[in-house]
Amino acid sequence: MQWQQWLLTPQRVAVDHDHAVAVVADLHLGYAAVRQRGGEAIPLPSVAEELLPLAQVVQHYGVREILVAGDLFEDGQQLRPLLEAELLAWAASYGIRWRIVPGNHDRGLADTPLEVVAQAQVGPWHIVHGDQPTTLGPEMKILQGHEHPWLGWRRGPGQRALGGPCYLLSDSHLVMPAYSANAAGVNVRHQARWAKYRAAVIAGERVLDFGLVGELG
Repeated sequence: MQWQQWLLTPQRVAVDHDHAVAVVADLHLGYAAVRQRGGEAIPLPSVAEELLPLAQVVQHYGVREILVAGDLFEDGQQLRPLLEAELLAWAASYGIRWRIVPGNHDRGLADTPLEVVAQAQVGPWHIVHGDQPTTLGPEMKILQGHEHPWLGWRRGPGQRALGGPCYLLSDSHLVMPAYSANAAGVNVRHQARWAKYRAAVIAGERVLDFGLVGELG
């Protein structure tokens, strides 16, 4: 789905063709390892496995740079060196430049070999994580992560909710879905602050415009 300069993909990645840039938020790499450390017996995927959807976008759209709108890692302190090495190897294999705008899970990135910036800009859009108040003026266009937006409906007692991750859209604000499938989604229905935003919902291999959140029954 095209929204202004951004192609919103079902891989939870926004692509700007003109700049050959992809923006992704809330990857939470190392999530499974954190759960293993807590005693859970779950598989431990490699970084390359976790980035397979992103790799599809890179190859299909000729992306040369990836901007991370925060929360690259789940737990930056203990697991970060191994994850960084895998991430740098992955980026080198595709000839990709990474830039990371740190989020609230990315504490202590000052000594990382990764390229970390306080904020970034693609055309008129400023890339931030969204966990801190922004100093940008109200006329600025902002793309952010952090909120993990999801649109869903309850189907009845004992039934699984129907819905999916979504992008939230206004003329000057784009909120990204969490890239990580393990990140808990926050249902945006009935939340007044999103009522005037459009919900672009990921449904299988498509992204569908559901219209204004405040008008959804």
